[in-house]
Parts: sequence; C-alpha cells; structure tokens
Amino acid sequence: MNTPTPSYLQDVIAETSGDIASDPCDADAYFRRGNALSNLGRYDEARADMERVVQLKPDRAMAHNNLAVACLCLGDFDTASRSATRALELDPDYRDAYHNRALARSEVGDLDGALADFDRAISIDREYWPAYRHRSVVHHLLGNSEESYRDFLEARKLQQA
Repeated sequence: MNTPTPSYLQDVIAETSGDIASDPCDADAYFRRGNALSNLGRYDEARADMERVVQLKPDRAMAHNNLAVACLCLGDFDTASRSATRALELDPDYRDAYHNRALARSEVGDLDGALADFDRAISIDREYWPAYRHRSVVHHLLGNSEESYRDFLEARKLQQA
C-alpha cells in the first residue's frame, strides 16, 4: 500500500475545506479531511472532524473507528475505547475496531479485555500482523512468555510476506 505524500494530503485538506465551506453538513468531506489530518499527525483537528462526521452520520462505523484512532494518538483512551465500541456495535466484524479498542484497553491496564479484542481481530483476519504484534506485548505483560514469543514470530513472518 502506498503512503500518501504530505503534499497530496495538503491538497486533500484544501479541497475538502472548500467543500465544507460550501456545505457545512458534508460528512464525506469532513471524513476525508479528518483522515488527511490524521495522516499528517494533526490529531486534534482530525478528532474534531471525526466528531463532526459521527454527529452528521451516527451510523458510520468507520468514522467511529477513526475517531478512536485520533483519541488513541491524543492519549484519550476512554473515549477511544467508547468510539471503537460504537463502531463494533454498528459492525460486529470490524477487525480494525477490535484492534483499536484493544490498544485503548491495554493503555488503561485492562489486559484481559485487550487480549480478548486482539483474539477477535485475529479470528476475523488471520493475516493481520499488527494484532499479533500487539497481542505479543500484552502476553508479555501478563507473563505469558511462550505465547508472546509465538505471536512475535507470527507478526514478523506476516509482516515480511
């Protein structure tokens, strides 16, 4: 997958900002701009845009998940967990939402909850190496050395594939 360049992302922000100026209820423009802002590391602004999307289109699971990502990056783990949970209520097989909720849970010390979410993300997509990598860390924190090492190796193998 190609990573968008900063200049492309700036172009997206400029274009969607114009769209939003023309129509302040354009949820798709807020969504695109929020993603571009997030990719540039501008998480406060990304969060605001994703909050606007979920206000305009509360049934959009991906917007709730992307709000969770922005909140994770800002260290607001409770909101990240709630947002990912809402995404899962809308789409119970949303792999990335399980992964993001697991990250939030692990940050607040709910390691068993994190482990369950990583397990679910992996059951949805057996080749999703980030879930193996992060589950490895949680296993390590729980003192499960063998499981931690096994997940680390699996993540490395899948990442290199």
